[in-house]
Amino acid sequence: MIRQILTVCGALGFAIAGSAPASAGLHLPKIQNVSFTGTPGNYTATITGKNFGPTPDGIPCTACQPLELQVADLASQPAQQVINVTSWSDSSITVTGIAADKGDALRIAVYNQTAGNVGAWGGNVSHNKTTPHIGTIIQSGSGQSLTLTINGSGFGDTPPPQVGENADSPFFVFTDYNAAAPGTDGFPWNAGFCGANDCNGVTIGYVSWTDTQIVVSGFGSEYGIDWLVNPHDAFCVGIWSSSSTSNGTTGGSIKCRKIHD
Repeated sequence: MIRQILTVCGALGFAIAGSAPASAGLHLPKIQNVSFTGTPGNYTATITGKNFGPTPDGIPCTACQPLELQVADLASQPAQQVINVTSWSDSSITVTGIAADKGDALRIAVYNQTAGNVGAWGGNVSHNKTTPHIGTIIQSGSGQSLTLTINGSGFGDTPPPQVGENADSPFFVFTDYNAAAPGTDGFPWNAGFCGANDCNGVTIGYVSWTDTQIVVSGFGSEYGIDWLVNPHDAFCVGIWSSSSTSNGTTGGSIKCRKIHD
């Protein structure tokens, strides 16, 4: 029997479009590019985009974990890194002291307090030929039947044992940034794989898996009012090759998008 995670921090549900933040459709934050400089264990990231909002209270900051800006290494997800935020404007943010190895996959999320919404980015510190490549993520359906079709390469020729089950798996993680509850346990929550830290015990349905395409549909039975996927929520998909033996600690890739209406 596939192991079900019992230490559930919260529950998952889906909201209708009308329950999204009133400002969700206006001036949404968007990360357009992230560039890295520095050395392994001490990288600097310049995050550029639009609608990041005014500089939050307490920023610039040193050795901090601001609610408005989260950096996480996929190898240790979902832990938020301790970082230094040296500058913040509506279109550019600079972060130093990122503890990542060369080629690691990171996810970065920016919360605009005024818009009440999150923009997220996922990618590698530097090019990594040995990790899966995530090309397109296609959404269909909604609610518990939300289906994601992920196209790319390097996912592994042999499907992991969880395919055909609703389960957790060390090969796939779905991360949602719930703009309706920023700064709480809803920012963010995870399904499919929890990593080495406390997170949400939400399973995910694995439909099919080939080296170039993964299809997942539906979530597990733990639902409620706190973990919601709303229109315009930012979400990320992390993938490890089905041949990986790292148990989700090295060799993964990540890509982020927004849920459409």
